[in-house]
Amino acid sequence: MKRNTLKWVLLGGVIAIIVMYGIDMSSAGIERIYGPMEGGNEYTENVQPEEKADPVKELATVQQQKIAQLEKELEELKRLAAKGAENASEHDEGLPVENERLPGVPLENEQPAVNRIADSTSGLLQNMSSEGIRMVVSIFDGLTK
Repeated sequence: MKRNTLKWVLLGGVIAIIVMYGIDMSSAGIERIYGPMEGGNEYTENVQPEEKADPVKELATVQQQKIAQLEKELEELKRLAAKGAENASEHDEGLPVENERLPGVPLENEQPAVNRIADSTSGLLQNMSSEGIRMVVSIFDGLTK
């Protein structure tokens, strides 16, 4: 048993590192989807929101301002589209429409399989590298404290 002590200690250390990395990765994933956890930790700031007289009214006015701005932009776009349609009908009566496809050729909206695989692989590699860097930093941070 004394000969295998070093092996058991190394195995225990590797298992502890794997478990800590799994916990860190799962909490980071949860925070990415649901936002920071309520308790926070030493790396997050606990910012207390200022109390306001009536946040519902303030939110409603902000939304009304955004709606008014979007309505103005929509009217401007409608005006430009109508003006562009009039100009296009005058000049391009015999020319084909810009987005018109040849008959019998299907419109391809879906990416090729190679691009989808490349995108998912790059996302996986980026996630693994960022999580690996965070793990190393957290290990050294734990050792220094």
